[in-house]
Amino acid sequence: MSKLLRIAVLATTAGFLALTGCDRGDGAPSSDRKILVMVPKGVHPYYEPCYEGFQAAAAQYDVDVEYRAAKQFEVSQQVEIIENLIARQVDGIAVSALDDEGLVGVIEQAVDAGIAVITFDAPAPSSKALSYIGTMNETAGYTGGVELARLLDGEGKVAVLQGGLGASNLNDRFEGFEKALSEKAPNAVIVAREDTQGKIEMVVNKCEAILQAHPDLRAIFSVSAEGIPGAAPVLEQQDKAGEVLLAGFDDLPDTLDAIRRGTAQFCIAQKTYMMGQLSVEKLLAAIAGEPIEREIDTGVLIVRSGNVDTYMQDMKREFQPAGEE
Repeated sequence: MSKLLRIAVLATTAGFLALTGCDRGDGAPSSDRKILVMVPKGVHPYYEPCYEGFQAAAAQYDVDVEYRAAKQFEVSQQVEIIENLIARQVDGIAVSALDDEGLVGVIEQAVDAGIAVITFDAPAPSSKALSYIGTMNETAGYTGGVELARLLDGEGKVAVLQGGLGASNLNDRFEGFEKALSEKAPNAVIVAREDTQGKIEMVVNKCEAILQAHPDLRAIFSVSAEGIPGAAPVLEQQDKAGEVLLAGFDDLPDTLDAIRRGTAQFCIAQKTYMMGQLSVEKLLAAIAGEPIEREIDTGVLIVRSGNVDTYMQDMKREFQPAGEE
């Protein structure tokens, strides 16, 4: 890896750490107020707007909220966090599931203890979680594939980056993306699908290798968040920004900057703020004994240069608490 790219990786990693924390409660909640807890997969800036929405809805409905993130993306750590919340007898838990089967037992324990549990962002369909609030991943991948096919004019070599080949939500995105390309760009071909393990430095290494193996590569698409931040400096250093199209998932700050510079053409933004807001609303409904939907599709939108500085405000305006016109 070049010195320039090492600096870019370190800067990005530092940004990730600065934007997140693994334990972000809002002080000791009062005993007569509902306590709702967000449990993301781990420390990652992707979850910042999720919790912002969680907090915004909590203020509207007058409840206490906390944020409990594992230090590593490990199922055992997520299980331990939920076990601690069960011991504390919190009222509701919104969890972004690291694993389906691995969380079945602890979610059952929480439900049996009278705690309302929903999943957001990543489901645990085999569990007793009451609802999934988030992106329908295959549909979202299809949306990304249609947009890239349009930019490709129907042809060209494409490389796909994926932060874990065993992640079911990412596999669903890839399936949707692949389907869209086959339908909308029949002369395009996927020449590589690389596991980046969710790491920026791995993206850098994989992109350098892909570009060397396929000098006529037309596009790179990432189904996970680290793809654009890692690939953008590689393309810029090799003077291939714009020549090789770059797109992918999630609206991390470095991704948005790459779109502003023209290095990346678009990203698929999940409506993370809405996920947080609806999580509070549906947890409170469940606590009150009201039925809630098994799945709630929060949708996605495409962020391009034309809306990169306004899309977040537009997404926040989509949520309207009950009773407001």
